[in-house]
Amino acid sequence: MRAALIIIISSSPDPYSRSKITLSPLFAPSSQISGAQYSLPDQVSENGAPNQIWEAIGYHPDESNPCPSKQRPLENGIIETKHQADATIVQSLTDKGLTVTEDLDKKSLNIKCDVVIVGSGCGGGVATANLATSGLKVVVLEKGDYYTTADYPVFEGESMEKMYESGGLLASTNGKMTILAGSTVGGGSAVNWSACIKTPKSVLKEWSQKNKIIMFGSPEYEEAMNIGYFPDSNSDFKGKCFEGGIITSVHKVKSGKDIRAIIETPSLGPGSFSALCPWVSGRDFKQRMLKYSRTAHFITIVRDKGSGVVKTEGRISYEMEKFDKENLKAGLRQALRILIAAGAVEVGTHRSDGQKMKCNGISKMEIEQFLNSVLPTRGAQSMVQNWSIYTSAHQMGSCKMGINEKEGAVDENGQSWEAEGLYICDASVLPTAVGVNPMITVESTAYCLSKRLAELMKRESYNACV
Repeated sequence: MRAALIIIISSSPDPYSRSKITLSPLFAPSSQISGAQYSLPDQVSENGAPNQIWEAIGYHPDESNPCPSKQRPLENGIIETKHQADATIVQSLTDKGLTVTEDLDKKSLNIKCDVVIVGSGCGGGVATANLATSGLKVVVLEKGDYYTTADYPVFEGESMEKMYESGGLLASTNGKMTILAGSTVGGGSAVNWSACIKTPKSVLKEWSQKNKIIMFGSPEYEEAMNIGYFPDSNSDFKGKCFEGGIITSVHKVKSGKDIRAIIETPSLGPGSFSALCPWVSGRDFKQRMLKYSRTAHFITIVRDKGSGVVKTEGRISYEMEKFDKENLKAGLRQALRILIAAGAVEVGTHRSDGQKMKCNGISKMEIEQFLNSVLPTRGAQSMVQNWSIYTSAHQMGSCKMGINEKEGAVDENGQSWEAEGLYICDASVLPTAVGVNPMITVESTAYCLSKRLAELMKRESYNACV
């Protein structure tokens, strides 16, 4: 069995061949949208005294590391270019068992391997495991850094900066959408907040019958989901949000048999909270922050039909369709009903005008009047009086799978219609948005596609030998 090597391409003052490799992450025209969140740097007291702001808002982060072990499981299979120089990079690659030749004219390195995988996220990570265990020599190119549990920053701002694309502050060109995407070894699987939800049966039926991608209706795919799916190990509620079992179910907002939206509770630190808070006045903002520890947040996620364009790295446009806005409206109103039923003293949205309602002593008619005023407004920078922040945390569908060139960018095996030997097996190939947190869907898709690719490469190698 052969192992895989991860090469982390980092910025470095040393101009060598690694500077010739440019990785441009793709953000999909089809995504799932929800209430947005992003992080500001944490305000930490420089002299070590208790942070007065944190005390005032009731924020007491647990600074103890739950896993103090310094063990780094992937260390022996990683080369970080930022720690390499001209004199060491070739030897380091050779020591990992790779054949490397230098092209001095082009100032580049030629590395001999069977497979090159760009990105180590939910798709790339699973594909790497399958291809490497099948006996192939695999090299993974990753632009994010490698962190283990012991390395994870305690504070919100540092975590976002290190582990998210553009520090979690990447927005669409028109400012309507904030994009959250993991940018680290492990990608989305490293930053996912334990949401492990199978692909909905209705979606699999659509993909296998309407889109005619047989894989999504196969026992092979169902088996792949079971490999990556773990039942809730502890259904008891705990005192801290990071304790307890993984998320395996969500609240569904339905219209008949159709699911219009799902509702989840996000992990929202004080930086993200403050960024979302509307600015009505200084006094109002401070009052909202003082309620931080007593504020419950819901997010509404829809399976959108809107789309956009990615023309270059970091330049993303996206437009919601009317259908998406109607589903968002249904989800937002249902989320508020849940909070009211749970006994909230006050409910509201993050709309720019500070939309909210006191709940004590209010009548059903007044509640309905307020809910009727809750609408998905236009985004930031839209030059309207009332606007909201939206986010996409699940980008997908930019190179969707299709039965022919008109239907998609890749075929049923994940191979590009335009470039032989180029395969895609991450969220890009999904025919549509999923409607739920997609980690299990992406991993299961990558599992099936990479298994097929491994078998194909074995057959071709055997035929070549014969």
